Amino acid sequence: MDQVSSRIARSCAIALLCLSGVARAQTNPVLVLRPAGATFEEARKGILETLGPSFALKDLLVARETSVDDVSRAWRESKPKVVVAMDNRSVALFREARERIGDTSVPLVAIMGVRIDAAIGGIANSVGIGYEIPAVTTLVNLRSILRTPVLRAAMVYRASWEDMFRRNASFCKAENIELVGKRVPDGTDPATGLEGALKEISRDGTIDALVVANDNFFLNANLLRKVWLPRVSGWKRPVIVGVENLVRPELRFGTFAILPDHYALGTQAAGLVQEIEEAGWKVEEHRTDQPLSVIKVLNLRGMVECCKILEEKKSEIDKVLD
Repeated sequence: MDQVSSRIARSCAIALLCLSGVARAQTNPVLVLRPAGATFEEARKGILETLGPSFALKDLLVARETSVDDVSRAWRESKPKVVVAMDNRSVALFREARERIGDTSVPLVAIMGVRIDAAIGGIANSVGIGYEIPAVTTLVNLRSILRTPVLRAAMVYRASWEDMFRRNASFCKAENIELVGKRVPDGTDPATGLEGALKEISRDGTIDALVVANDNFFLNANLLRKVWLPRVSGWKRPVIVGVENLVRPELRFGTFAILPDHYALGTQAAGLVQEIEEAGWKVEEHRTDQPLSVIKVLNLRGMVECCKILEEKKSEIDKVLD
C-alpha cells in the first residue's frame, strides 16, 4: 500500500511539474517602459490585473539618465511579445531601440503621453491611447454644473498644433460652443507668445472659459510661475486644465479638469495587448483610441471665486477639492 501511495505521489509530482512547465512556456513577456510615480504605477496595476498570469510584466523605469542602450539591453533580455511605453520619453526611447535592434515585429502600445497620436507617428506595428480629453467633453461637463452659460472658450496653441486645435474646435461647434484659438507662431519665444495671447484673452469680455492644452512648450514650472499665474489668477472665469496637480486649490490656477482614470487606462491598454495577441502579435490597425473612463475634478474654492455653481450638480463630480 505504501508503494502504491508512493507511486501515485511521484506521478502527481511529475504531472504538476509538466503543468507548470506548460504554464511557463505559455507566459508572454511584456516589456513596460515607464517613469516612476503613483499614476504610472496605477496604470501598470490595471495592466497586470487585467492580463493575468499568462503574461509576465518586465519593467524598466525610465528616468532622465535612461539611455537607448538601457532599453536595448532590457529588450534583448526580456524578449517581449509586446512593449508598453508610458509617456513621450519612453516612446522616443522605444523608437530608437527598435532602430538599433532592427526588429519591427514587436508591437508597441503607447499611453500616458502628450499627443500620443503624433508620438507614434511613423512607428510601424504600433497603437496608442490618447491622454488628452477633448475640450468639448470638459466644456460640456463644465456647462452642466454652472448657472452661467458657456458659449465661447479660448485656447492658446502653437502653430504646429493647428490640427489639434481645429479638431477640438470642430467638436465644440457641434455642441454650440465656439473655441477661440490664439495661435503662437513656431519659433516664437514661449514666454513672449504666451504673454501676448493671454493678454488678448483677458481683454475679451465674451470669453467664458480658458482651456489649457497639455503642451510642455507652454506648460512648465518656469512659465507657470512667470506668465500663467500672474495672468490667470485674477481672471474671473473657469480655467480648464488636463493635469490634476494644476487643479489644486493652493496653486490658484486650474478650476476644473476631466482626467483619464489611470487604472482604467491600464485596463484599456491590456485590452489592446490582448487584441494584438489574438491577431498573431501584430497591430491590425494603426490608431489612437480615446480613454474610456474619466474622473471629474473640481477646485471648489477656485470655482466659487469666479462662478456660480449649481449645488445639486456637485454630487456628479468624482473629486471635489477645497
